[in-house]
Amino acid sequence: MLRPIVPAKAGEISLDYHMTLEALRSGVGSQYHVGSMAQAIYMAMLLNQRGYGTAVPELFRDAESVILRCRQSGLDTGICVVDNDAYALLGEVLTLFDQQLAAAPVQELIAINAKLKTIFNAANAQREGKENSAS
Repeated sequence: MLRPIVPAKAGEISLDYHMTLEALRSGVGSQYHVGSMAQAIYMAMLLNQRGYGTAVPELFRDAESVILRCRQSGLDTGICVVDNDAYALLGEVLTLFDQQLAAAPVQELIAINAKLKTIFNAANAQREGKENSAS
């Protein structure tokens, strides 16, 4: 638990996120892919905050903005796609995340994942509450 994830597993995780980014770049992405990229962004951000990486906060702010625009565009048009600039930005986040996976202990990854689940569950509950009060 105090060691980084085994390289083969880190490679699997990394490949999944990079394939997700490729799906978004090529225009065949779905809301699932958008959510998966959001997860990678927030994982990288939280790991960076815990000292695994030296990215500036603007990277995550910009990546979050890109993925929110992609999500909204997908809801409006049915097509989840990112342009070349967004692709490069998200690729930068994934490169950082790859480095973090190689360095962060498994217990950190577990703790970050648990924190994200709590955040996402709270956001979903809040969204559902707003939808129920609007009806």
